Amino acid sequence: MVAVEVKKSQHKYIIGTKGLNLHEILAETGVSVEVPPLDSSSDTITLRGDADKLGLALTAVYTKVGIEQLCYCLCTIFIICAVIYIGCN
Repeated sequence: MVAVEVKKSQHKYIIGTKGLNLHEILAETGVSVEVPPLDSSSDTITLRGDADKLGLALTAVYTKVGIEQLCYCLCTIFIICAVIYIGCN
């Protein structure tokens, strides 16, 4: 078992739409990822599975958070550029 702290605001990226990301991580690694309920203030994500797979699952968890954040940043930059472009024409 591994317990890690991930900001509550990032949990949705780990879960994914309808739990898809959780199912992907389980299917790829055999490790279950436990996220606290929405009404909990806990930031603790718990991974349970074979010791030799926990590192791979932890990497997957952080990748899910990172990819979602990158997409958000890129979308924001695109919108800002579009507004500037429209303003220049």
